[in-house]
Amino acid sequence: MPEERQIKNYRGIKCSNCNHPLDVSDKYCPNCGQKNSTKRLSIKDFVDEFLANFYAYDSKIKRTVISLFSKPGKAALEFTQGKRQFYANPFRFYLSISLVYFILSGITQKFSDQTIVDLDQSKLYNSTPIDSLKNNIQETQNDSIVANQDETNLIDSVFNKKPKLYTEKELEKYSFFRRNILKIKTYSNFLDISKTTYPPKILDTLKHDNTKWNRYLLKKTYQFSKIMMSDKTGKLGITDYFKFLEDKIPFILFVSLPFLTIVFALIYFRKKLYYAEHMVLVFNLMTFLFLLLLFDEIINIFINFDLSVLIALGYPFYFYKALRNFYQQSRWKTILKFVILTFILPITASFVALFVMLVGFLFY
Repeated sequence: MPEERQIKNYRGIKCSNCNHPLDVSDKYCPNCGQKNSTKRLSIKDFVDEFLANFYAYDSKIKRTVISLFSKPGKAALEFTQGKRQFYANPFRFYLSISLVYFILSGITQKFSDQTIVDLDQSKLYNSTPIDSLKNNIQETQNDSIVANQDETNLIDSVFNKKPKLYTEKELEKYSFFRRNILKIKTYSNFLDISKTTYPPKILDTLKHDNTKWNRYLLKKTYQFSKIMMSDKTGKLGITDYFKFLEDKIPFILFVSLPFLTIVFALIYFRKKLYYAEHMVLVFNLMTFLFLLLLFDEIINIFINFDLSVLIALGYPFYFYKALRNFYQQSRWKTILKFVILTFILPITASFVALFVMLVGFLFY
């Protein structure tokens, strides 16, 4: 009772958050839900509020995870039916789980590397340091000779009819699209006959304006020409590009989910569900998959046991059960739509991946 009286002493007549009129008997604001208290924030209050919010979110996570494993599709169905405070938000929960997975996967990958990537084996010589120095000097001299020869023949090669290299003035008569296609061809042809890679020098030689757009087209042309070529060690240039995309996998998956949801909405259009309700199921399915992958990563830290085969075999059955429980249709209808989705979803994902790869290359 003394504690209750002390709490009432801090209650105000208006909400500190939204200024909604309150009565002293109101524990919470009916307008925004904030606690009716004018008490200044102390360390104890700060810790109590943090633990209360953490426990509430932790309870939602616990109930969501249990439901995902025990009853596929149930959490998504009940969330769409209005049980929003019982389960964790499917969109936020997916982002959290996928983020934790990719962080843990990146850490375990560092420890599982069997080679020392930073050690360039090509620079380990059996010869003495003096012999190595002589070899380096000889290589530098050879490079200089080649560069001088290339410089001498550059002007003659630039305006050779085969291949055709267009100047900026010659391109003015074409449309914007055609002009840029010819620019890319010009840059590609130039890079084939010249070892010069300094953009201002290339543009000056070709008599092109040194603009940001021209430099961008030149850079993309150079990257595309190198992407399928191998370096001195035999490593393909596309390997670096895929490594670049690998860091973007969480974003790629997140971008693909709305497109995959469209497929669900089309297949189950007779259910007359909102797009967002289909998306709840899609996010829950992906969350469950990432939970399995996260569990697999944790297992591999302690014992050398790969769950990927079990996941690949078991997940289709889980997918079927989730469809059955969420959309509440008969077994044969669900099997038919499961087969259709199994065929269409990979195709849709492939198109999205190609689109993301194209956009990724533009920003590479």
